[in-house]
Amino acid sequence: MKPLYFAAALLATGFFNSALAEPTKPELLTPELLVDLPNTFNSPASSDMDKEGNVYITSPNFHNDALIKIGEMQTPAAPRIGMLDKNNNFSNWYTFTKQDMAPSTGKIAPMGIAFGPDGNAYVADMQMWFDGSYKSRILRINVVNGKAVSTDVVVTGLLFPNAVVFKGDDLFISETVLKLEGTKQLSGVYKVGMSELNDQKPAHIKPFLSTQNHDSHLFDTFASNATLKFGANGLTFDGEGNLYTSIMEDGSVIKTTLNERNEKVKTELFAKGLVATDGLKWDNRTNKIYITDLFANAIYSIDMQGKLELLAQNGNTTGLHGELDAPSELIVRGKDIIIMNFDVVFDSPNMVNKKADNPHTLSVIKLK
Repeated sequence: MKPLYFAAALLATGFFNSALAEPTKPELLTPELLVDLPNTFNSPASSDMDKEGNVYITSPNFHNDALIKIGEMQTPAAPRIGMLDKNNNFSNWYTFTKQDMAPSTGKIAPMGIAFGPDGNAYVADMQMWFDGSYKSRILRINVVNGKAVSTDVVVTGLLFPNAVVFKGDDLFISETVLKLEGTKQLSGVYKVGMSELNDQKPAHIKPFLSTQNHDSHLFDTFASNATLKFGANGLTFDGEGNLYTSIMEDGSVIKTTLNERNEKVKTELFAKGLVATDGLKWDNRTNKIYITDLFANAIYSIDMQGKLELLAQNGNTTGLHGELDAPSELIVRGKDIIIMNFDVVFDSPNMVNKKADNPHTLSVIKLK
């Protein structure tokens, strides 16, 4: 699936039978402006946090062309990763170089980011944005004393990787598109062990053909309604080691129970009722999941029984004062929900955001 300024884009299945509560409607919280980002960070997409509380935010800079067209920029800004420190000071942490670009397209689209047990950052490069079918990759950004010093390609052959998250020594990758099968869109999650994340011989994912014929790294599959052709998106683990996957076009969240070897035990529908689920993060302090609704300009919490609570929502906006502006992901730090306003526009009547425009912002919601 691509934004309106690209070409128009390329779950719940019968076995998900959970009875789920409707979202509660308390008094809404008001998002505030946290950071007014420079044009060089014009599409904040995804995030992770290090042990010191610094938040790292990817920006594929999909709005370069729009900004150049209106005279806000002269030349395209290279995709990059920013860092928001504990005092909310924002700085450039890493700028992707020509050497980092995919050979097939000469471009890179950094989306999901996760720090591994080795202290390095792993980033999903979504080449499908540039029609680089099965050319998408996972890059490792090697970190020394908190600084990004080099990059390596450690996974190849992906189609539409989106979120990345670690559990122990296993990297889980959401694959938003596997295959359109009849009236259902298949998507999934891949699992790759740390020992395979090798720059000398990267793990290679072979193309998905069917639920019987697929790569051995495929961990789980989902079938969604194919209205957007955009399935598995965000990923997070809770404190008990359960995996949660947001299914964008179904507006739902799926829970997968794992055993001690990180093998799948059970998959079930956990929550539904959103328009287009995107990034989600579990928070230890509140024992809740927090999730963005990209299309509805909304933020929800989900308790461990799957009950949705709408926290914040607004209409179409530029985000000038911190309003939600097509939020793609969030991260919880202490009592702050830090929100990436992706400000993307999709070809869907259900999407509140109608225009990609200045400013480019991070919002914050204060929890009690």
